[in-house]
Amino acid sequence: MRLATRALIAALAMLVLCAAVSAQTLRPESDKRNQSPAVGTGGSEGGPTGLFTVYDGSTLRRGEFTFSLAYSNYDRDPGNVDITDTVASFNVGVNDHIELFFKTNAYRGIKLNNPQNLSSFYLPNVGGCGPGAFCSLPAIILAPQGPNVGTLRGLAIFRPFNNQPFVQFPFVGGSAGSFQQGPGFAGSLFGFPGFSATLGPPTSSPNSGTFSGADVFPGIGSPVGGILPGIVLATTTIPCTILTGGCNPPFNPAGNPITIPTTFTVAPSYLPDAPFVSRPYGESSFTNFVAGAKIRFTGPNDALGVGIIPFYRWYIDKGNDLQGFTQLQRGAGPGGDIGDFGLIGFVDGRLSESVNISANLGYILNSNPKGLGDFVLLDRPDEVIAGVGFDFPISKHYAPIFEVR
Repeated sequence: MRLATRALIAALAMLVLCAAVSAQTLRPESDKRNQSPAVGTGGSEGGPTGLFTVYDGSTLRRGEFTFSLAYSNYDRDPGNVDITDTVASFNVGVNDHIELFFKTNAYRGIKLNNPQNLSSFYLPNVGGCGPGAFCSLPAIILAPQGPNVGTLRGLAIFRPFNNQPFVQFPFVGGSAGSFQQGPGFAGSLFGFPGFSATLGPPTSSPNSGTFSGADVFPGIGSPVGGILPGIVLATTTIPCTILTGGCNPPFNPAGNPITIPTTFTVAPSYLPDAPFVSRPYGESSFTNFVAGAKIRFTGPNDALGVGIIPFYRWYIDKGNDLQGFTQLQRGAGPGGDIGDFGLIGFVDGRLSESVNISANLGYILNSNPKGLGDFVLLDRPDEVIAGVGFDFPISKHYAPIFEVR
């Protein structure tokens, strides 16, 4: 990953030098390039004119406009997720230096090939045994709360297989299960008389906010914060010994061996673009909207194009009610509370009549999803966007494209 990042930075630097030295000016009537909106997806946003996911240095002229409908299929990890997006966009040229654009992700289909690698598959309303019967998968969670909470309050604990009963969103107040312990043992361990351990309520974290940190969700989410738990991929069984509490009451009343996790994460594992997806296959529509401008600083006929693309991205599906959270569990998006703010810089150079090079570098500030009142469900990462693209305009209707992102 470090080598790929350094190679991309080096390519961006060489592009700027090559474009400045080799750029050629072509008369507009001789230019074979036919402008169209970038499709985006998989990180970059569609909408501004450009290549497939890389924005070029040209803008629509005053009064020009375009419509676009595009299809994109790509994969993501963790979870070996296959995503299909159908993107619709509209552009209009305000003058020879500024174009405005609007884009929406009109349809999304998302398939989880390895759902056990995603924390969203371990939520209290998601089963891991197929459609025949409900069962919860093992996880690492923040110790649940209840009356007379014991010494494990605020610590990471192991939630065994099929311990969590089905509880529908918003989860709070539902049973946290018995953790497969006999009478008296769970009470001494957790301090919950009569196995009354419950999910939530969430607690505010001093570091949480719209753009920083998540709140904590006892009995539901990860000890590091957020509503998503850590995942357990493998367990093992150790025999009943004095080290595991003994085989006689009151330490281990059932006298059974102890199951412990061997391969697990304490922090959640998720897709930043669809962190709550928890269906083997989900469909959604109009998952986000993007509005912005493409601003070119150099002259419209200059071979070297330099400028910026500021944009705002927002979502209609949020995690503040059952209907909205259901859409997020179908993979509709991250549910950012107030939307996201992006600024991308672009440069491109015409090396010849049939060779054009474009490069992008930018930053997207992502807001966190909120729900269950005003609690922060997840601390979403921000994004750094970088890419280099080559296009070869053979004619106005055909141009091979090569991109590195």
